Amino acid sequence: MEIDGDLIEKTATYVKAKMAGEPTGHDWFHIERVWRTAKLLQQSEGGDLEVVELAALLHDLGDYKQYAFNEIKGYFVLRGMMDILGIEDELKNRLVKIIDEAQFRGDDTITPTSIEAKILQDADWLEALGAIGIARIFATGGSIQRVLHDPSKKPREVIGKVEYQRRKHEGTSYNYFFEKVLKLPKMMSTATGRALAEERARYTLEFLDEFGSEWRGEK
Repeated sequence: MEIDGDLIEKTATYVKAKMAGEPTGHDWFHIERVWRTAKLLQQSEGGDLEVVELAALLHDLGDYKQYAFNEIKGYFVLRGMMDILGIEDELKNRLVKIIDEAQFRGDDTITPTSIEAKILQDADWLEALGAIGIARIFATGGSIQRVLHDPSKKPREVIGKVEYQRRKHEGTSYNYFFEKVLKLPKMMSTATGRALAEERARYTLEFLDEFGSEWRGEK
């Protein structure tokens, strides 16, 4: 699909203005990292680079969590913003599908049907792993008043879409690593994404080991 190169630059400028200053790690810098990672994955995995870039830039603009978990409202917001950017209907529909398929929905998460959606999903999920992932999890936990850690609360083994979307605050930030984050490497859809995820997961596990030792007073 032929896309005007100016559209990507215009989209980046628009998204940067919209997402600046967001405090939980879903800010412009998150978008920029996902954008950069998506371009890296595309070099190995293929797909339409311009579509990958636009999807990465737009993927959080209609985030349903900002609209009382109303996905339909989120889609309308996303489409409205794409209207502002002058994105044509055919491309708009394609981007909405890519962004929707890339969503994490707990145990109800689907495998995307297109390589562009697989790349977006992997690039976005990599943000939950490693040093930045750790920081973002605790930032989000504080913002939704989620408990840091409570050893009496065990990680939930099965979390469906509604449970994941609406009850994040009922668990603990520590358990969130086991309920979602450490499951991600095996859920990656691309070989490149899986390799990067496994590397970051090792760092995450080292952090959790250190966290546990300090919590128990062993260090």
